[in-house]
Amino acid sequence: MSEPHYGIWAPVGGNCGPLNAPDEPIDTSYERTRSLVLKAERLGYVATLVAQHLFNQIRN
Repeated sequence: MSEPHYGIWAPVGGNCGPLNAPDEPIDTSYERTRSLVLKAERLGYVATLVAQHLFNQIRN
């Protein structure tokens, strides 16, 4: 039996993480996304998922 493979969701505009975790910054910049993806690779994650639709946009 093979081991499971794990992936991460890349932050996109309107990410809802900050809404559920106040300490999580609302930052979807290239630099932060690249940093998170590289860290995930070092930790053994093998896939990066990107939301196709931005249905969770933050509204003022």
